[in-house]
Amino acid sequence: MIEAQDYLLGPVSQMLEAELRAGVRKHGVLVWLDLDDHYSGFVDALIRLRAQLGLPYLVCAWRGSFLELLLTLEPEAGGTQKTPLLIHLPGFTQDTVRGTPLLELYEAGVRFRKALDTLVTEAAVGRVPQGQVAAFLSHADLTLAGADAWLTATLNARSGELADTLRNLPLTALMDDLFAAGAVADRLDAPGNEAVLWEHVQEATGMPADWRDTFAPVAVAKSAQVTFVSAGWALCVEYVHDLSRAPTDPRLQPAIGLPAPLVEACRTLCAHLRAHHPAFYLGVSEDTAGWLGDEAEQARAQDLGRTDTFRFEEETILAAALTALGADRWAAVLAWAGPRVEGDSFWLQREPARISAWKLVEAAARLGAAIEAAGPTLQPAADLAAAVERYRQTGFKVDQAHRHLEQRRIALLYPQVPEFEALRTRLDRVTGLWHDWAEVWALDFTALCLVSGFLPEPRLQQRTLFREVVEPLVAANGPTALFLIDALRYEMGEELFRLLGETPLTRSRLDARLAELPTVTAVGMNALAPVAQHARLKPVMTDAEIRGFLTGEFAVCGPEERKRAMHGKVGGATAPWLTLDEVLTRGESSLKQAVARARLVVVSSLEIDEAGENGVGPAFFDHAIQRLRAAWRLLRDAGVRRFVITADHGFLLVDAASGSVQSHGRKVDPNRRHVLSPHAANHQGEVRVPLTALGYEGTDLHLMMPQGTALFDTGRRRRGFVHGGNSLQERVIPVLILEHRSAAGVDTMQYGIEARALEAVAGMHCIEVQVVSRSQGALDFGGATEVELALRVPETTAVQVDLCQVRGGGRLAGGGLQATVGQPLELFFRLTGADDARVLVELVHPTAEAKVTPCTVEGRFAVVPSRSAPAGERTNSDEAGTDWLTRIADATVRQVFAHLAAHGAVTESEVATLLGGQRAARRFALRFEEHARNAPFGVRIDVVAGVKRYVKDRDD
Repeated sequence: MIEAQDYLLGPVSQMLEAELRAGVRKHGVLVWLDLDDHYSGFVDALIRLRAQLGLPYLVCAWRGSFLELLLTLEPEAGGTQKTPLLIHLPGFTQDTVRGTPLLELYEAGVRFRKALDTLVTEAAVGRVPQGQVAAFLSHADLTLAGADAWLTATLNARSGELADTLRNLPLTALMDDLFAAGAVADRLDAPGNEAVLWEHVQEATGMPADWRDTFAPVAVAKSAQVTFVSAGWALCVEYVHDLSRAPTDPRLQPAIGLPAPLVEACRTLCAHLRAHHPAFYLGVSEDTAGWLGDEAEQARAQDLGRTDTFRFEEETILAAALTALGADRWAAVLAWAGPRVEGDSFWLQREPARISAWKLVEAAARLGAAIEAAGPTLQPAADLAAAVERYRQTGFKVDQAHRHLEQRRIALLYPQVPEFEALRTRLDRVTGLWHDWAEVWALDFTALCLVSGFLPEPRLQQRTLFREVVEPLVAANGPTALFLIDALRYEMGEELFRLLGETPLTRSRLDARLAELPTVTAVGMNALAPVAQHARLKPVMTDAEIRGFLTGEFAVCGPEERKRAMHGKVGGATAPWLTLDEVLTRGESSLKQAVARARLVVVSSLEIDEAGENGVGPAFFDHAIQRLRAAWRLLRDAGVRRFVITADHGFLLVDAASGSVQSHGRKVDPNRRHVLSPHAANHQGEVRVPLTALGYEGTDLHLMMPQGTALFDTGRRRRGFVHGGNSLQERVIPVLILEHRSAAGVDTMQYGIEARALEAVAGMHCIEVQVVSRSQGALDFGGATEVELALRVPETTAVQVDLCQVRGGGRLAGGGLQATVGQPLELFFRLTGADDARVLVELVHPTAEAKVTPCTVEGRFAVVPSRSAPAGERTNSDEAGTDWLTRIADATVRQVFAHLAAHGAVTESEVATLLGGQRAARRFALRFEEHARNAPFGVRIDVVAGVKRYVKDRDD
């Protein structure tokens, strides 16, 4: 097909036709309101071209008769296939067209209008100096034909070999040519060509003629000066048009009234330089920012836009965000943080520590906003059911945001982060707001319990969950899985629900119940078994503590008794009781055999509670949710279609150092959040409830708890993770119910992981990672676009892995790394443990959604000692034995490192002996760092009295 532009020779008409063609392609019907009748001749030409050449769209025009136009359109209206259509209505406006028979057509299409002066400006801008465009537009007899003739003549008058080349070369390609000393750069020494180039750049960017002398009066190489001056102008244009106010520097005035196409050309050039010439962009932006000293000094965050053209913009906005955190201006902080955390800011990509700062700022603002949305008190909840519902609607979001903040704080708040002290102060303040909020809600809930009773109605009781939820599901055909997860509090269950709830062919529901008191494992876990008799419990007591409950002829005080009680209720040939680790490590056939003849499969896990008690809870919580997702998927693929996921209790995440502490008699009497006493005594700041009021039979003990979120003084080291009391965080437990109509389905393509260590940045380790398809002949659309990965330390469980941030083809979500298949990314992480060590790290696919071969990254990574590491656990991977030696390919080099591991040092002469000569010793020295990366200990080089030694770090 012959294109219309081949016959519409005028450059202005060509641009108009291209815009119309794109419009009808996108919208189907375009109704052109041509009030001043500038375009009737052009439209008549289009009608002739449609008849002669077959334009890809129909053109109809009103020429005085509505009937004639409607008759022309009638064949098209009755067809089965709708042809893209342009209807030209000269002399009409959006108001006058409503009084015509064309109203139905008008409302069915999309309105198009184009002022002639706007069209001419868009066609000429970037090709003709602005002054000439303005002079032409000032003529009173402006017509489309005249505009075509003028622009054609103007362009022809400026023709020439270089001018013609530049006219067809995008501005970004021109810059690339000048950087690479390409064809254009080679021709700048020819007479007149430099002037042609400068004239073209001025036209393409809107740069004033005197800008070069104003911005860079010092003469340098011709191509270098063009790139530097052009980039400086483009940066200034981007900066000015991103401001919400006029610039203060008078030298920026020429950028203010620039036509939109020239502004867009400058923005495109800036983006291109940032992406493809970052070192050059860094230099020119710093030089330009220095030239604009007054702008930097007077910059205010509220005036700056979304694009940080200059470093001072990013620095100004971060400082303003920290100030706004101190003033509870959460919405403003989130507006600033959002595009910086999720976007591709040039300055943040170059300085990962700045991304860490913004992630912390965002997490703090989200917590503040959640507190504001939830309200300062639990009121107006009238009873326990209303209080639970209020917490389910708004309260849990506060605790979820608080957990996320604590997790980010552990992973990201290090002295290398910009504004470290100010940031730490702001985080402490926002955390304090959470403590205040949690205290008031806890006091309100306690007051409500004193009026309504601490034991809720049966539908909210933990003790009725098995009978009311599990048994009806088990009654259906096929096995049901019951997950009993220690300390999976409601907000974590809600996060798991969001991750699983959108599974196809699945009915999902998240309910809530109140855990039994006190909120400890021995009570909650055993109450989840069918131990209630007529809604009452008979506790088994030891040393004034509840150890379990009686049911019929036996006591339920542990996993075996819980299994016996549950199996007795639901029946079935078998009753598998699996730990979470067993589900995750068993093979596919083993899992299928385990569930094949069972009506109920119980999966138990203590790891959340154990991590919390060991002081590493926040760092582990996301990983725990990830493991639950993996176990769910494996069991679903093994044949389980119904799941119930619940907990024994929740927890409070308080400040271990500064949290409120109150005494209760001797320090050895209470637990951290409760005490059972035979004495009905009331103490200040405490609430007392007889166990009989909780439906417990056969005991006259009284339960005493702090009224709010305070801890009892036990004289022992405090942890920030606590439970046992009556706060909503401790008592509200999730009940997640999933019913699937089919197996999950695993991506059958094979994937591999490629990874290599990069240089550490801002105290964070860095590795480059890429997930690649390994399936032979696989089509691009045949597999997943993203694969979830986790980073772990295979040699020891005592090292905490904190994923900090991602740069490139991936993102952090759900506690793991979502890697885009086929795109490289950089993963930043930290390793902490009880002491110094050097460990291997391994990338694995944790959720069993695809077939992914794990990858151990070559070399070892240093572990930073942390006071929060579990007491008594050593992270030193020396305990891994000598397996690490096998990673050193050269057998003679292995001998050197085995000697180092055993004796702590080896001299240069000993190395020569072990390797078989001085030449081999020199090769060893040259590749020493490469070999040393595989050792689980650091190695330094000492020279004492002229003797060179390789010494194992931390050797005694």
